[in-house]
Amino acid sequence: MKICLTIYSSPWSKFKGGGQLAVHHLACALQRIGHDVHVLYSKSPGEKFSATPPYTVHWTSHFHCATVNLDIFSFNRALKRLIKWEGFDILHGNAEEAFFFSDIARKNKIGYLFTSHANMIPETGMIRGMLRPISFLKSINNYLLRSSAFNASRVITFSEFSRRLVAKGLGQKKRKNIMVVSPGIDASWLEVERQAEGSKDLVLWGRMEEQKGIPELLRTLKEVAARIPEVHLHLIGEGHMKETYRKQAKGLGVIGQVTFHGWMDVDAIQQFISKCAVGVFPSRIESFGLSMAEAMGAGLPIVATRVGALPEFIEDGVTGTLVPPGNIPALYRAILEKLENPQHSATLANAGRERVRERFSWDQAAHKMTDIYQSVLDEI
Repeated sequence: MKICLTIYSSPWSKFKGGGQLAVHHLACALQRIGHDVHVLYSKSPGEKFSATPPYTVHWTSHFHCATVNLDIFSFNRALKRLIKWEGFDILHGNAEEAFFFSDIARKNKIGYLFTSHANMIPETGMIRGMLRPISFLKSINNYLLRSSAFNASRVITFSEFSRRLVAKGLGQKKRKNIMVVSPGIDASWLEVERQAEGSKDLVLWGRMEEQKGIPELLRTLKEVAARIPEVHLHLIGEGHMKETYRKQAKGLGVIGQVTFHGWMDVDAIQQFISKCAVGVFPSRIESFGLSMAEAMGAGLPIVATRVGALPEFIEDGVTGTLVPPGNIPALYRAILEKLENPQHSATLANAGRERVRERFSWDQAAHKMTDIYQSVLDEI
């Protein structure tokens, strides 16, 4: 098949997220099993990347606008040209950049699918949403996402939690077209060699945003430090809330025990976390939880929250430790247990690594996606 995947930004951007990485890894896996794969990304003026992935890369313009993702227009224009040149069989969108894609696919008689990476999809369409103009303007990108998903032949999610969320947003009639395809993680995470004996370092990597629960983690760090003074927290990533969290750490008196590392590439993260004691991810919501799966694949003892899709692969007391979201006393006890009982933590971490090895393979995902693509083409 000739397949075109799309997502705004790219996996090489400083502000990449799990969606961009997932598109890249799926594209690599689809190419490995014999498909002709193209990916349309967007980049800002002046951005330059030297990456040479095994699939064909195309670029369009990326616009930084907080209220509405203007990439819907640049992707619409670029994709119309690409389809004339390339003649794709499948068009697979991954975010609100796909807003116009169903019309393009219909006019060119190709299959259109959509993967939902979002934590929230409105339960009404854009017309009804406009009846509440202030709320609509604050969440217009979510309405763009809903439209992109609603008009797709199939909607893919990474977890049962996300499938239920999407089904609630799109309505009963669309439920049968929503399918779960477990993603993979980069195989290099499974090769990380741990060297963390005696470490008291905690680590979290991901976007510095509200949903990651970092305010709760900083408050918990203050309590842990009162008992284990040598504890240190490492925050890896960029985001809008980074400076806010830095100010909070100063206000709590723990700025000396927190390092804000900013962005790191995958190799650097893997090398760094091999020397850390515990990965702590007190998320408020997770539609999948890529960082948590990567941590488990690397054999890092993990503390996370019982939210979203996390209980689907983190089994409390077996492959990791789960605590209620926002519960600082529970998070405090879980971190102490990991630091003060490293042998038990290692046992859970080893079980977690095997769970990830068995479940999260991009090659498996690519084969399942191929079957779904074919089912869409059979209906055209």
